[in-house]
Amino acid sequence: MRDTILIVTDSKEPNVARVTQHLDAAHHQYVRVDVDKFLQGSRVTFRETKGACSWVLRINGGDVSDKDICSVWHRRPSSPKASESIHPLYREFVENETAKFFWGLWTSLDIDFFWMNHPRATRLLEFNKLYQMKIASDVGLPTPETLVTNSPSDAVSFIDAHGGSAAMKIFGGAVIQNEEGEMLTVLTHRVSRRQAKRWLGDLGCGPVMLQEYIEKQLEFRVTVVGGRIFSCAIHSQDSQRTKDDWRRYDFDAVKHEVCCLPSAVEEKLRLFMQRCGISFGAIDLILDPDGRYVFLEVNPSGQWGWIEHLTGMPISQCIAETLASPPHSR
Repeated sequence: MRDTILIVTDSKEPNVARVTQHLDAAHHQYVRVDVDKFLQGSRVTFRETKGACSWVLRINGGDVSDKDICSVWHRRPSSPKASESIHPLYREFVENETAKFFWGLWTSLDIDFFWMNHPRATRLLEFNKLYQMKIASDVGLPTPETLVTNSPSDAVSFIDAHGGSAAMKIFGGAVIQNEEGEMLTVLTHRVSRRQAKRWLGDLGCGPVMLQEYIEKQLEFRVTVVGGRIFSCAIHSQDSQRTKDDWRRYDFDAVKHEVCCLPSAVEEKLRLFMQRCGISFGAIDLILDPDGRYVFLEVNPSGQWGWIEHLTGMPISQCIAETLASPPHSR
């Protein structure tokens, strides 16, 4: 009987416990695989015979096989870490081989289980704003006008065409290290033509993303679980610190509250999720002064703990219920 949830994650992932406490309370069976610790005592056997795949995992002394699984929650696993007893010359090789095996394992199982989310879909979407915007536009969600360029003249023309300023964004990897070894977070910020001139000479080093700056009434963090939508309005314009990017966080000044999106917007978000092939996503939207809901991006592995804490929305419970009773089994 397929009644076990497989949780593939990392030992330090903070929000998994929010979900497993609901699974425990409802007496649902699950097996947690912390990929970073897998090589420290766990076992796996995979077989392929005449096109048929089967596998068994031994975790914490217990076995779970492909015949037991009803759903898989693939939640931000990190790389496997080999035992310190292995010679350093071979440790990286063992870790890389194990990571490649897991990728092969997950991608061989996509037909049989409900996934939240399949790693192939996650990999396609992560740090891929251009692809996300194309899908959003295809389903009728407005998106900001965007330019990606390493041409100084094109960058200036774009900024001039949008009133003399634009939003500068990065594609992903929002942390860099400076010469002193400090870790710096790179967030969205608004740049003027005058400010842009300071770095235009360096633009040829690599392409930069510029978007029209969307004036905001409100921002929204919309967490979609299965077909259920949890929408949180973020009053980012109430604080100078968060006007350009709410991820600068100012919880004392910036209200977070439960809200309802227009039904037409919700249906477009559901269609967007379907086109992306994901069952979980954390979506960022802007409500502009004209009443348009503008799509910014989706994080297929986004966090939701702080939203749940501030609003009381039962996101973790919904994840647990969806994994325990996946749509294809209802």
